[in-house]
Amino acid sequence: MLDISFTMGFTDFASVRGEPEGGQAAAGNLPACQQEWIMKLGRLFCVLILVLCAASEGRAQSAAGREVSLVKELKLTEAQDRETRRIRTLYSNRILKLRSEIIGKSIQYRELLSDPAATEESIRAKGREIEAIDTQLIRERIDFEIEMRKILTPEQFHRWYSSMDQPPAKKKTVR
Repeated sequence: MLDISFTMGFTDFASVRGEPEGGQAAAGNLPACQQEWIMKLGRLFCVLILVLCAASEGRAQSAAGREVSLVKELKLTEAQDRETRRIRTLYSNRILKLRSEIIGKSIQYRELLSDPAATEESIRAKGREIEAIDTQLIRERIDFEIEMRKILTPEQFHRWYSSMDQPPAKKKTVR
C-alpha cells in the first residue's frame, strides 16, 4: 500500500513511504518513475489546495462587497436577497470545484505533452476530459443564470445581467 503524507508548511511534501506486505520499505526502494510520479502528485495536490483556498478567500472578500451593492442597486426584497445568496453559494461552490478540476487536468495535460513516452491517444483523451469539464462549467453558469431569472423581476434581471458583463466597479478618474 502506498502512503503519501503532506504538510502545509514550506515544503510540498513531508515523506513518501512504500509499505509492502511484510513491513515498511524506504522511499529509496521504489522505482524512480514511481517516486517521480508521487512527487508530481504531491505538487499537484498542493497547487490545487492553494488555488481553492486563494479563490474562496478572494471570492468571499469581493462577494461580500458585491452582495451589499447588489441588494442596494437592485432593491431586492428580503426574500429575493435570501434566495439569491442561496443560489450564488450553491453555484459558486459547484463552479469552483469544476475550475479546480480543470486546473488539475490541465497540469496533467501539460505533463503528458512533455512526456516523450505519452501516446497521442492519451494526450487527446486528457484534452477530451478538460473539454467535458469545460462544457459542464458552461452548463452550470447557464443553470445559475436561469435560477437568477426566476428570482428577479425582469427589470432587476436586466440590470443584474448587464452588470455581469462588466468588471467590478472601479473609481472613475476625474478630468
